[in-house]
Formats: sequence, structure tokens, C-alpha cells
Amino acid sequence: MTKVLHLSHHYGCLKDHQYVCDQLGLELTNKLTIWNQILERDTYVITKEIADRVWQENKDYFNSFDYIITSDTAPLSRIFLENMDEFDAKLIVWVCNRFNYEMTQDKEYHTLLNESAKLDNVALVPYTEFEKTWALVHGVNISADVIRPIGVSLDKPLSEEESLDLIGFGGDYGEELEGGDILVARYHNDTLFQDSVKMIRSYGLSADPCKYKGYAGLQELAKKYHAYFILPDQYSKLAAFELMNIGLPVILPSEDYLMHLSKVPNYWFGSGLYKDTVSTCEWYNEYYDRFAVYIDDFTEIPDALNTVKENKKEIRAIMQECAKEHQEKTLNQWRQLYNV
Repeated sequence: MTKVLHLSHHYGCLKDHQYVCDQLGLELTNKLTIWNQILERDTYVITKEIADRVWQENKDYFNSFDYIITSDTAPLSRIFLENMDEFDAKLIVWVCNRFNYEMTQDKEYHTLLNESAKLDNVALVPYTEFEKTWALVHGVNISADVIRPIGVSLDKPLSEEESLDLIGFGGDYGEELEGGDILVARYHNDTLFQDSVKMIRSYGLSADPCKYKGYAGLQELAKKYHAYFILPDQYSKLAAFELMNIGLPVILPSEDYLMHLSKVPNYWFGSGLYKDTVSTCEWYNEYYDRFAVYIDDFTEIPDALNTVKENKKEIRAIMQECAKEHQEKTLNQWRQLYNV
């Protein structure tokens, strides 16, 4: 059986790929830095010295795998790219959250990543189209096709060393919510830019902040609400694909309205939002175009909710169809990459 090691700073990326490897019949080992595995927690700046140290401490272990995949963030790949003369496996750099996160001033790293694209045993794989745009602006060419999150998680631990408290799963996570009209995202734009829950309630609708513990928690919470509302803050969000798989209809700003909001003080959007990049945001991808309910003003939220209620069966059927298409496409992409 093909052996895969996945090293990441991000629990969600590990969970998403755990499902992929399970479907493809790969033997997967997960290492999450939050649990101080391989690297100390919050080590985002990977210098050559750090990369070489980690390699020397673990090279026999690393070389026991057929494939190593790194995700969120890409600089984790430096551990292997600096030591390709001793590296026996194949490396997949799943580029999530900008290839040079916390590393924009390290020109040697940029050169290293550019040169690695020429190697037969290295694949630089963007997880959303904007990653390619961002990389090109910084002089790095990522030409591979985008492989997006699949949006499904298995209800089983990542490893025997799993500690959910360390990733923030130790508190109140929505079990007390009774349900209602709209479940609202809990990120900056819906809490600090504005209080979206309060705004929606001002229209006479019921709304609650979305608190959940992993994919299974979101599945259960979704059963209690008619729709989900979010003010986008990233080009790609695992939640976009999870909601599609779960079948919870989504209400959100149109591309034009998002551009307008992004110019308002205190609205946050990772890496900035531009007219020629807004369409690459996954909340407006080819799937969401088929089922999302877009608004051009907050006052349209009550009508948007009525649209969801009146057409919920049809919307959920489209979401199910999109989720199936996306899963089949994504699994085939990974199947080709892992050669299985």
C-alpha cells in the first residue's frame, strides 16, 4: 500500500485530505504542528537552518514514505526542498494560504520553490486559482491544475496523538442552539466589521452565530437552520465546500456588492480583493453559481431567505449534484497525482 505523510499547520486541511486518502486506499500518517509534531507550534518562518535541522532529525522517518504532502503553509516544504539530494520520496506541495506566508522577504525561498517546479519528484499544486495569481506576482510560476478541498471529513481521529483542546475544540460548540432561520459565520466580517446576527434579527428573522466542532458538528447544526450567511474573507474557505456537501443553502453578497463592502473600513479580506480576482473566490465558483442566493444589499436578506424557503428542495438537489460532481473530479485529480 502506498504510504503518505501529510504535514500541515491546519487541522482542516489534514481532515479534508484524510477523506481523500481513505477513498483512494492510501496509508496515511498525519502530523499537525499545533500538536508540536515534527515542528514546534506556530513555526511559520522556515529558514534554511530550521529546514536542515528538522530534516537531519527526521530524515530516516521521512524517507520511509512514498509521498510527502505539505499544506497550509507551503514553507513547510522547505524541509524537503533544501535536502533533495537525500530525499527518496515524492513531494506534493498543496499551496494553501499563499505560498510565501510569513516568508515574503526570503528571496532564497522564492528561488528554491521556483526551481523545484522543474523536478520530477515535486508537484506544486494550488488549492485555489488565486494561489497561481499571487505566486506569479511574486515571481514564482505554478502551472499545475488547481485541486480544491473536497469538503468532506471522516468522523475518526487524525492520529493516536490527537488533542482537540489544542485546536480550540474544548468549549461550547453550538449544542445549545435551538435553530431558526439563518446560521451566521463567526469570522471577523460578521462579528467585528459588523454584527451580522444583530442585523439579521433586526429584520424580524432568527439568527445565531455558527459554532461547531468539526465537520460532524456542522452537519448536525445545519439541520436546525434554513440557510447560512457569510461575508467572505478569503479566496478559498473549507466551509464553502463543506456547506455544499452538507446541503445547507448559502446567502451572501454578490461579487459587485462584495467589492463595495471590501472598500469599507475594517472589512477584512485575505491578500486583498481586486476587480480582476474577485471571480476566483470560491464562493462564486461554477458550483455556487448554480445554487447560491446572492444579494446586492443587506435589506435583501429577508427576500433571499424566502427564496430559500420556497425553493429549498430544488436548491438542495442542485447542491447534492454539485457535491457529487466535485467529489468525482477531485478524487480523480488526486488519483492521478498519487498514481493509484
